[in-house]
Amino acid sequence: MTLPSTSAATPLAGVAALGTFEFGTPAIPDDRARLLLDDFQELGGRLIDTAPTYGPADGAFRAEPLIGAWLRAAGATGMRVITKAGLDPARPHQGDLRPERILASARRSAERLGRPVVLLLHRDDPAVPVAEIADAADRTVREGVAEQVGASNWTAARLTAWAGYAAAARKAAPTVTAPLWSFIPRADPPEEPWLVEADPGHLAMAARHGMTVVPYRTLAAGYLAARHSGRHTHHHARTYDTALGRGRRDRLHQTAAALQMTPHGLALAYLRAHRPAPVIPVIGPRTRPQLAESMAGAAQAGRITPALAAYLESRP
Repeated sequence: MTLPSTSAATPLAGVAALGTFEFGTPAIPDDRARLLLDDFQELGGRLIDTAPTYGPADGAFRAEPLIGAWLRAAGATGMRVITKAGLDPARPHQGDLRPERILASARRSAERLGRPVVLLLHRDDPAVPVAEIADAADRTVREGVAEQVGASNWTAARLTAWAGYAAAARKAAPTVTAPLWSFIPRADPPEEPWLVEADPGHLAMAARHGMTVVPYRTLAAGYLAARHSGRHTHHHARTYDTALGRGRRDRLHQTAAALQMTPHGLALAYLRAHRPAPVIPVIGPRTRPQLAESMAGAAQAGRITPALAAYLESRP
């Protein structure tokens, strides 16, 4: 496999990453997915978020092949792609991070996408020592399959252990963490406890180790949007529709109206305004207007002052 070279030292950039979980499915058919990719690039998007298990349809996973074909047709040499390894969709609560599985998955994804990837380990697998996982991740970088590595749904403690081992052994260190994170925290206990949610400790860990935070479910599965399809109503009721959640959502909607922003745009700007770790929120638009609104909102992080953030969170 011969892949174009990239600069492993280049930090990730962009106001948002385009999520592609439904690409190639009836929800976002191939033609509309390609239009979203075209628009995303025209709006300045530079980071796509995918996985070998995205785009489930007709017994296959269609997102990576679709994105790879678009990248080649569009000549999108500046577009970078996050993909993942280690998730068995039949067991979403448990990763499979045996080194040979990491390597095989990364190689297949890079081949489909036609370029080195930003490789995230999709779930943790505590049965495998961090050193073995780190060695396999480092090998993907040395082979040119991955330009950099990181993890999704790893705890701060395990990421710290990986970063410490990598520094001591001169291996590729994790540069990206992708936790679940939105303006509204989940109910406790959460419905999906295996998903790691960002908290102040996790965000501080990212800053300490120079990681970029690329959070998903940034709109609380649509709960924060002005309108949603209703397909996640059950999840909203069990996960976000708490007294805290309702209060924050009401303040978000009121403030968005006063600022002449969309609620989802303001929610994304709030995440991007976090410091000191850089944040690139993953967005999951189904339509071109949703994409444009999300990108425009995320770009306005400068409007989120400390006082405004305190009001939105209802802090004294």
